[in-house]
Amino acid sequence: MRSKYFLRAAAALTFAQIALFGTASCGGKVEIGNDPIEVYTIEKQDLQNFISVSGTVKGANVVNITSDISAKVAKLNVEVGSQVKAGDVLCVFDSTALQEEYDTLKKSADTADSKTKSLHDINARNLETAKSEKQTALERAQRVIDNATKAKSDAEAKLASLDTERNNLKTAYDSRYNALIAAGMSAAEAAEECSDSYQLYYSKEEEYNQLKDNMSSYDDAIYDANTAYSDAEKSADSAIQSAQDAIDAEQYDTDDSYSTQLAELEKKIAKCTVKAERDGIVTALNVAEGSIPTTEAIMTIEDDSKLSINVSISENDILKVSEGQKAVITTSATGDTEFEGKVGRVVKIISGQTQNIYTGQTETSGYSAEIEIGDNSGELLIGMNAKVKIILDEKSDVIAVPYDAITKDDDEKFSVFVAEGSSGQKYTVKTVPVEKGLESNYFTEIISDEISEGDMVITEPGLVSDGESIEVAEGFYESADDSEGN
Repeated sequence: MRSKYFLRAAAALTFAQIALFGTASCGGKVEIGNDPIEVYTIEKQDLQNFISVSGTVKGANVVNITSDISAKVAKLNVEVGSQVKAGDVLCVFDSTALQEEYDTLKKSADTADSKTKSLHDINARNLETAKSEKQTALERAQRVIDNATKAKSDAEAKLASLDTERNNLKTAYDSRYNALIAAGMSAAEAAEECSDSYQLYYSKEEEYNQLKDNMSSYDDAIYDANTAYSDAEKSADSAIQSAQDAIDAEQYDTDDSYSTQLAELEKKIAKCTVKAERDGIVTALNVAEGSIPTTEAIMTIEDDSKLSINVSISENDILKVSEGQKAVITTSATGDTEFEGKVGRVVKIISGQTQNIYTGQTETSGYSAEIEIGDNSGELLIGMNAKVKIILDEKSDVIAVPYDAITKDDDEKFSVFVAEGSSGQKYTVKTVPVEKGLESNYFTEIISDEISEGDMVITEPGLVSDGESIEVAEGFYESADDSEGN
């Protein structure tokens, strides 16, 4: 839009201090005597109220590529201005020392693993041996119990047999003795006669009593056998538990330091190959092939598929700016070409001092906003200095006059002076009441049914009065782009 106007009169002006602005409009001068009075011939125009700011074109996403590797750059695949894709290898650090350290540690770890496996095999064999020995010991102890039980059972059977035999011998002796007594023998003679029967009985009685007295020894043998079994079981279980404890303790004896160190070395070796995290262009490079980085940030990549501009906003204007407002962008490199944009993020906090990433200079900032550049940014390059107009309000095809042409009376009502008449004749000054609409930098929209295109509005209302008769001198206006804002 054309927004700044200046007068280039055909004749010399006597009021050089007066400047008139318009949109490619025709104009003229009204003369009162010999003193020219400037007028503006109304044409409909587009108005904009905007804030002018400036900034540097940058990628919408800026990524600092960092590395904590302290080694020489073995290979550098990019330079400032290089286009890269996500996953591209940017540079490779010399990983020779790290690889040697890894290989040495891996051998030690493998040796330690072999020792650990050997110890585990020994512990596993000891466990199986303890279990086998338990089975053998319990089988042996059980046989002792079985033998003792059988011995008692045999003794009980023999005792019962002896009891029967002795009872039978006693009965036989008593029958024979009683028969002899009945036959007339004396007790002594009968006893003498039956002494052999009595001796047999007595012998069995003695054998019976002796065996009966020894029966408790069989119980003792069974008790001792069961005790021996229990002791053998406890001893075997203890041996098994010891072997199992040795296996369980292996997990605590494992040296995890090898695994931890190897994992850390693997990460460092992987970091030696630096890859791009996103598509973009390399805008800063802090390393060279063969050098060791002196800063953590080794390069900067900006996404040039989506551009933006960070601008500072003054305290007077910050409350006028909001997300989504239209922006018009120009640069000296692209001339009169205008690029569309819009206000993105608005930071309503004073940012203090910042460092320009391109010049390195410290700059004082106020409030700030990000201007998102539209899809027609093909000619714009990262690093270009840009001028930005943030459009606060705009109207198309409206009647507007230079703001100095509008007067205000004591009742706070507005009006303009119009020169009525035709070319070659006297013009009459007429006061026309108006309402003000949109105010731009130099022009103000006026609303009135009495004003239309082609009317000549006097731009120096202080030099005339209503009803005066005047003449119009020829003249014209040219337009020029304005770079100033509110």
